[in-house]
Amino acid sequence: MKIVCPNCNAGGTIPDHEISDQGRFLNCPRCQHGFTIKKPRPEGSAYQVDTCPSCNFNTFGDESFSTCPKCGVVVKVFVERQRDEAQRLRDQELLAKKFSHNEAPLPSERETRAVADFIETLHPVNLVEWGTYLVAVIMAVMGLWGVVGYYGSDIQEQLSAQREEPVSDWYVFLHYGAMHWVQLLYGLALLATGMLLTRRRAQSLKILSQLLWGAIFFVPVYFVTGFVVWIMEPIPHSISGYIIEVVNIALMTGLWCIPLFLLIRFLADRRITSVVKQ
Repeated sequence: MKIVCPNCNAGGTIPDHEISDQGRFLNCPRCQHGFTIKKPRPEGSAYQVDTCPSCNFNTFGDESFSTCPKCGVVVKVFVERQRDEAQRLRDQELLAKKFSHNEAPLPSERETRAVADFIETLHPVNLVEWGTYLVAVIMAVMGLWGVVGYYGSDIQEQLSAQREEPVSDWYVFLHYGAMHWVQLLYGLALLATGMLLTRRRAQSLKILSQLLWGAIFFVPVYFVTGFVVWIMEPIPHSISGYIIEVVNIALMTGLWCIPLFLLIRFLADRRITSVVKQ
């Protein structure tokens, strides 16, 4: 065993068997400094065991070994392999827990395609098209129902019986039948425009805008006409009645015309005009 004096760094050697397990006290031959040396631990002493970790062979404390005399397993290799395997399992558990908490599983190709198709169906052009068809069907059905159920002669007889002077056919038609025809024709016009919009014809946007402007013009005219007719009725009128009718005309006009005007502005959006351009 090589030794070095801690005081003057003088070196030398001494046989290992001359050093006891408790160590040996020496005096440096150069500087006479005294120091204690201990026998070096044999390599792999940390893996000296009396029980084999693989086959459980036991010497019952009589002696220790680093290689099992029964199964031949090297204790150091076996322990390090178990340690590496345990570390690998811990790393896998941490990785799985991280992905389960922080990341959702990737959708399949079918799910991705279904989501893309659903988003495509919600394109503004499709929404305008569906809205046009819906309003067209409602208007046409309401108008047709009113036209079929309109009996001018019966209404004329009832009104004439309530008044001193008989009412004319035109009066009955304008008050009770004309609106049904307006609804029917407007619904059919919207239906035809919706068909053009389905084919992505550029003129469909122009026609739809004209129909909306027509509705914006018709709504206040309709309410004002009704107000004038109400004034001309041979019934008593009050100031509060006039005020209520005027406020009602303003509210109803705004309720109908403002959304229609915003829809016209929306039809000029690039997301729509870039698709409906054939």
